[in-house]
Amino acid sequence: MMNIRNWSLAFKLPLAFTALVAGIAFTIGAAIIMQDWFRFREALEEKALLLARSAAVNAPAAILRNDYWELYKGLKSASAKGIGGMRDEEVLTSMVLNEDGRVLAHLYPSDNPLGMPLQTKNEADRAFLSIALHTTEPRILRGRGFIEGVIPVFSDEKKIGVIRLRLSTVELVAQIKNGALTTFGLTAILVFGGSILVGMISRRLLRPLTALSTGMEAVGRGDFPKLDPAIIKEGDEISKLEASFNRMALELEEKKQLERELSANEKMAALGRIAAGVAHEVNNPLAGMLNCLDTLKRHPDDEKILERYLPLIEKGLNRIHSIVQGLLGEMRTETADDESDASCLDDLREVALAEIGERPIHLEWGNQLSGAKINCKRVQLIVLNLLKNSIQALDGKGSVRFRSAQDGPCLFFEVADDGPGVPEEQRRHLFDPFYSTRPEGTGLGLWIVYRLTRSMGGKVELTTSPEQGTVVQVYIPTDATDQDNVDWVI
Repeated sequence: MMNIRNWSLAFKLPLAFTALVAGIAFTIGAAIIMQDWFRFREALEEKALLLARSAAVNAPAAILRNDYWELYKGLKSASAKGIGGMRDEEVLTSMVLNEDGRVLAHLYPSDNPLGMPLQTKNEADRAFLSIALHTTEPRILRGRGFIEGVIPVFSDEKKIGVIRLRLSTVELVAQIKNGALTTFGLTAILVFGGSILVGMISRRLLRPLTALSTGMEAVGRGDFPKLDPAIIKEGDEISKLEASFNRMALELEEKKQLERELSANEKMAALGRIAAGVAHEVNNPLAGMLNCLDTLKRHPDDEKILERYLPLIEKGLNRIHSIVQGLLGEMRTETADDESDASCLDDLREVALAEIGERPIHLEWGNQLSGAKINCKRVQLIVLNLLKNSIQALDGKGSVRFRSAQDGPCLFFEVADDGPGVPEEQRRHLFDPFYSTRPEGTGLGLWIVYRLTRSMGGKVELTTSPEQGTVVQVYIPTDATDQDNVDWVI
């Protein structure tokens, strides 16, 4: 049997692309179809309950008066309203039963006589009837081919009946099937067309690859005669190119340029992590708000839905606002240059007390930099973020300590708390952007502390334990000329 590793890349690339794209496309298509199914089903369930509630508006009084005609009119009215674009026949049946399961009104009275027990066709119908008779709050029942809304009827806190309204899921299933056929049809076309295109491109690009590989081997042997030619274990063109590159890499690794390349790669990786973090942190609340808006558009007059979803939208906007404000504040402050007296730090004491509020948290303040000159905006933002972290870590009670002093050629700032400390597995991520141990946190506080400290050529030291809490110490040189000597110690 022929070894696939020895095949030409002109065949392996289209095969790999086809498999990858097909897997991704079909996975995404299946996820979209499932999402549509749950969304459409949820909408149908809401409509079933809404129609059942409309039939239950006058039901208590009618049941107490034995006004069966009024109950029947309520069922007919609810069924005639339709369900937002679906046909009337989508309402399979609706009924009003008393607490014993006897029919008080039915959409089809000829098959279900008044005063008689409801006729059930099979074991499943009997199970649904039992559930409906015993329910004490609105609920949804799902069966094969239908969704049923159940509304209990009460009078003076006593259950006197139940309303059942059943909607067909035939149109829902048809919509999902049509969507699935469309999605997978487009996916198949994309995979087929993409594989042909990649095959054509790969064949064209790989023509000179063999010649290039041979030339690189010759150059490698000429430039580095002490190196033995690498043994090529595979048969494709990339393997030959890799062997030549490995021989040259043995010489290039001695060059000091590698250090600068690694530094540049590290900066790009950090930038990529920040960009990915921003996209992730902003996309999550955006997705939730879009779902809320979609529901609100479909039910603009439903006060309960408004009360439920408007706070969620506000919460998402506030989170995005806090992330953007944190990033903008750090960017503006990192380049700020406004030296002033260190007494400006005392303004943060009132801010910290306001953050504490009425909670039993003791704040100990010790600013000993009375005559020193500091970059007020940067240092204030560093200290403020550390104070907020400590206050939030206390979970409502404890003590927070702030100290500042001159420590040789450095200005020293310390914020400590007697909280629970930070677990071992979380410590190495504390200064990463968008890493937070609190669900409502943005993960920017300590990252901003690190960035601003770096901009002034300082360093951050953090010690933590369950018994002693957490202590963060910041050292900033009074004459910072090197801004790349920053470190943090955990």
